[in-house]
Amino acid sequence: MRVIRRARPARRWDLALSLGMLVVGFAAILLMAVLPGERASAVAVLGAAAALALGVGLGWMMRALGESRQLFGEDLARLLAPAFDDSYVLILEPRLPGVPADLAALLVGPPGVRAIVARHWRGRYRVRGRGWEYDTRSHRGWIRCRTNPSFDADTVADAVSSWARTATDEPGLPVVGAIAFPRSYSVLVLEEPDSEIITTDNAPWWAQRIGKVQRLDAQRAARFVQAVLDASEATAAAHRVPQPSA
Repeated sequence: MRVIRRARPARRWDLALSLGMLVVGFAAILLMAVLPGERASAVAVLGAAAALALGVGLGWMMRALGESRQLFGEDLARLLAPAFDDSYVLILEPRLPGVPADLAALLVGPPGVRAIVARHWRGRYRVRGRGWEYDTRSHRGWIRCRTNPSFDADTVADAVSSWARTATDEPGLPVVGAIAFPRSYSVLVLEEPDSEIITTDNAPWWAQRIGKVQRLDAQRAARFVQAVLDASEATAAAHRVPQPSA
């Protein structure tokens, strides 16, 4: 399987702001060290300022570098790569106009397009039809999940289909939503689910099952992949261009 990773240029402005906040935080700590002990109120103010500056600086740096999402994408690549041959392309974190950011990846191959949303839920879950439940491991037993990944996957797949109809002139492009749990700490009990669900246990079986249907030839797949890459680049470029002030 070929994996295409979206370029993740560091956002210089966010990095500059995060570094500035970190400098302010460390400066406040140094001032606390040199102030005399009787200036308790000033020390307290500097301590609060240092904590705030360091927290905000670290938060902005993490957002600028996008480390967590990048690691999640690599988890997904490791999960799916052994299950597919080179006739499949996995596009990590594509950004398409009108498509929710919940789209983690697009898997393009002979069976069509899988619009994948990824979840990193810890614990034990059960899926019946389109219903999702969580095992509390207490007297409460199974309880309904607060969110429903099946609905999320359908929403993303519908958005990708709508985009493809206008951007690629592919009115009949087969797009199906799928939910991936790429970490082994997510335990899924699947009882005839209506959605396609991929786990660390069933990924090879899922790949074999969807591979039995051939709906997309190589040329159509290549055109779709190129359209996704072009749209993702255009979206990223638009976000990098500063917007004029009112």
